[in-house]
Amino acid sequence: MTLKRVFSQRWLLWLVSLAALAAAYTFVSSRLERPDLVPPAEDLAGALATLLGSGVQLSGADHAEHEHHHHSSEQVETLLQEGVTLQGALAVSIGRVLFGLAVGVPLGIFLGLWMGWSRRADDYLHPLYVLARSVPPLSFITYVMLWLGHGEAHRLIPVVYAVATTMVIPAYHGVRDVAGKYVVAAQSLGAGGTLLFGRVVLPAAGPALLTGFRYAIAIAWMTTVGAEMLMAENGMGNLLVGGGLWSSRLESRSDPAVIIVGIVALALAGWAMDAVARAAGGRLLRWVR
Repeated sequence: MTLKRVFSQRWLLWLVSLAALAAAYTFVSSRLERPDLVPPAEDLAGALATLLGSGVQLSGADHAEHEHHHHSSEQVETLLQEGVTLQGALAVSIGRVLFGLAVGVPLGIFLGLWMGWSRRADDYLHPLYVLARSVPPLSFITYVMLWLGHGEAHRLIPVVYAVATTMVIPAYHGVRDVAGKYVVAAQSLGAGGTLLFGRVVLPAAGPALLTGFRYAIAIAWMTTVGAEMLMAENGMGNLLVGGGLWSSRLESRSDPAVIIVGIVALALAGWAMDAVARAAGGRLLRWVR
């Protein structure tokens, strides 16, 4: 069976699974008859159309026409008043995720490789790392604000921290799990120091680093949206909570259609980033196959 045929079959199965999920949701929403919890498909389509719009609040006859053709709710109206659109919120969150990956991945890989390569560094740093990784990233938000004030830093630093602590483990075990025969063979041929590390150890740790990077993408999205839901005036987290539309801690006036549209958008964005990472990793690690 050719690679192209296998790829086509995977795409077909993926489309079939998505179609089955959509059909199951439509069936459940029609049977349950709880639009406040499981809105029908037409409400989801209306919310999507509205959130993809210009984000400009209409008035008068135009507003009535807008409500007739698009999904309208208190949460949607709040988002429109703030000029929030789905593509704009998604772009902001993607930027934060990419920043967290760009800064956190090198930090985590460096620390993990250092601990895995040096026994002394492992003895000193491993206990501190175990303590650090036990701290939830979002718990740093308030403390960062004490140092840097209310700005972008208290949303980005938790993402960088989450990604870095996630990447340490695959880098650490990627180095530690290198087969000893490879190291001995390289040393017998005269390789040592930087050459041994760069040509033997680091390539052997490549698959573990790729797996860790894909997991770090998911962690970056979780932390980013969580930080935005707590302390942000933009991004997907802000969209999910209705632009700060909270009536109390125990009662929220949110539109389920908007929430589901936002969740689906996050899932697709995360899937796309993972697919890019998987494809890039496949090219870089062709020797693994």
